[in-house]
Amino acid sequence: MKQMIQTLNAPQPSGPYSQGVQSGNFIFISGQDGVHPNGDSAGDTITAQAAASLENIKSILAEKNAGLSNIVHMTCHLADLNEENVREFNNVYASYFEDVEIKPARITIGSQLLGVKVEITAIASIN
Repeated sequence: MKQMIQTLNAPQPSGPYSQGVQSGNFIFISGQDGVHPNGDSAGDTITAQAAASLENIKSILAEKNAGLSNIVHMTCHLADLNEENVREFNNVYASYFEDVEIKPARITIGSQLLGVKVEITAIASIN
């Protein structure tokens, strides 16, 4: 059985999808980008947008009493995949997972994104 996850502490979906879905012991988080919950842009840098994306993911997970340590896989999309942007992204990403013993499996890919530089999806496992 699956359940929709919805919070006002992350941007509302701009299309026909859920912020997150729980199915059994797994939570699937839709792509979260560099936008604050009120819809305002977090800024024009990879740093600001990555932080906003991760904060949105944290907020969605919190609806199910979960956190970053529950994440088992992430797909990280960068609008411009190059060494400098990946380095900037990794600095922010590392700060969020600093206290997480087992880091999520992850892929970082270049994607055509609409008006943002970063979008992140996540899969979490809960008991």
